[in-house]
Amino acid sequence: MARDELLQIRLTTKEKERLQAEASKRGISMSEVIRDYIKRLPKPKENM
Repeated sequence: MARDELLQIRLTTKEKERLQAEASKRGISMSEVIRDYIKRLPKPKENM
């Protein structure tokens, strides 16, 4: 799937450190960690 969208977010230093640590532990990029978490979000309900 093509990645067409760009999202910029602001993190505290501590949040960024935690994200970097998780990415390093898993051997993936910080972006991939975030994408993995987004995939785990509940599916939106229809008729909302």
